[in-house]
Amino acid sequence: MSPIVPFLPSHLVQLGFDYVLAVETKDDATASRLAPEVEQLPGLLPAIAELVVFPVTALSDDTEPSADL
Repeated sequence: MSPIVPFLPSHLVQLGFDYVLAVETKDDATASRLAPEVEQLPGLLPAIAELVVFPVTALSDDTEPSADL
């Protein structure tokens, strides 16, 4: 869990994903509309990544790295 943001309300997580999706799909209008909200929340996107991505991709302590394809 992030020491910066121990809990993110669902509306902030949704905001982060909406912004990333808009940027990735080159939806400039939506990205521009969401940018001011995202900029007011420093650390929002890294906190979402830490809460969502890192636990899913982390290896457990009792396994050796392997090339699962």
